[in-house]
Amino acid sequence: MRIGKDHNSMIFIKIKKKYLKTEKYFPDMQVLEANRFLEESKNDPFFLYVPFSLPHYPEQPDSTFVKQYKHLEWPRSSYAPMITTLDHRMGQILEKLDELGLRDNTIIIYMSDNGHSTEDYYNWNESYGGNGGGGFTGKWRGAKGSFFEGGIRVPAVISYPKLFPQGETRDQAIVNLDILPTICEILDIPKPKNKLDGKSILDIINSDEAKSPHEVLHWMWQGMWAVRKGNWKLIYDGHDTTGKFSIHPEKEFEMPEYYLANLDDEKPEEINYALKEPKILKELLALHQSWAKDVFEGSGYPDPNSAEGKEEKIVKTKGTTKL
Repeated sequence: MRIGKDHNSMIFIKIKKKYLKTEKYFPDMQVLEANRFLEESKNDPFFLYVPFSLPHYPEQPDSTFVKQYKHLEWPRSSYAPMITTLDHRMGQILEKLDELGLRDNTIIIYMSDNGHSTEDYYNWNESYGGNGGGGFTGKWRGAKGSFFEGGIRVPAVISYPKLFPQGETRDQAIVNLDILPTICEILDIPKPKNKLDGKSILDIINSDEAKSPHEVLHWMWQGMWAVRKGNWKLIYDGHDTTGKFSIHPEKEFEMPEYYLANLDDEKPEEINYALKEPKILKELLALHQSWAKDVFEGSGYPDPNSAEGKEEKIVKTKGTTKL
């Protein structure tokens, strides 16, 4: 929770305690409190959540790591030390687990909430630090704030040496909602009685041949939505946040109302198949409508994406677009 001009003026909130620190680097405060908690909890089961602000803007890395990236072009030269700073702080927590002999019996999940940011927050005049979109999404289009894969496809690391295989990768589709039911299965404890959208991914963790527990995936945010089945994905009223280091550098692009993409394409999400594949579009639209009804019905909240009239608007889609 930022209350001052930069990360040096922060409130750190702990259960029943409130800390006000000045001239302190917030990630260091997080590590300090996390490691203190581990020390205090070493003889009992514990849950520790560490929401690092890094590498979120403003870009204020540990000065120790800035010099080694000076040869890079900006904004990579600004973003790279942020990532290294984050890795270093996470490493300090892992070292504490090793010191306490807890690593083998601790489940560690390390992940991001969205793709890197390309938002134009240039706050040099107030000493915040810049934000220039120095992340990289490989072949995937988009960044934070977009339902293109670059905005929603993020890496994750799961470690539990006592039980999980090590040094392996998986590419099945999972979502962060899967964490809770997975933990419940690992620990052999009952899941909450209320409906869960997540599924246990323990089978995937143990085998790269296991199938994704999700036949269909859904996203909704600020009036936009997306639905994916297999390698087909439909985006409604989306926008492109692709930045300098992605596959469409600094290119303006007006999104059509419906954008149907095939993630199997050599360059995914560059072609809109909305007019070429109307049956697939209608199938995905119906899946979204059913999901939205299930989510909002009886919740007391109106469906922000009412399905009424959507099917009739399909013909107004701006057609197949190849950039």
